[in-house]
Amino acid sequence: MRVLICSGRFYTGISTLTRVLDLYSQSQNIRVLIHGGHQSSGGAIERWARDAGVHIVRYPANWATHGKYAEIRRNIFMLEDSRPDIILAFSGGEDTADCIGLAKSKGIKVIEIEQYL
Repeated sequence: MRVLICSGRFYTGISTLTRVLDLYSQSQNIRVLIHGGHQSSGGAIERWARDAGVHIVRYPANWATHGKYAEIRRNIFMLEDSRPDIILAFSGGEDTADCIGLAKSKGIKVIEIEQYL
């Protein structure tokens, strides 16, 4: 299964994120973890993936080229290029909400984590 982690740039709930990955991986065979390369959560995602033997795909925003539109452009490309089976969405702002909306419009299942915790 290809799982995309979606969260805000300043998401700090690392223990929640890793707990959710631990729980989700008990029922699903996660083969690839996809994320946007944020400093706050990207490191935790990659540590979890390395420990679990899961492949990692990182899509950092290109701020130099796209300026304030870097995150939305990255999200559009990331969804099309990475072909996730599901998105685990943690709290975030407008760009996170846009990513969730884009995924849903493409028929990608989204689990919004904060609503369950």
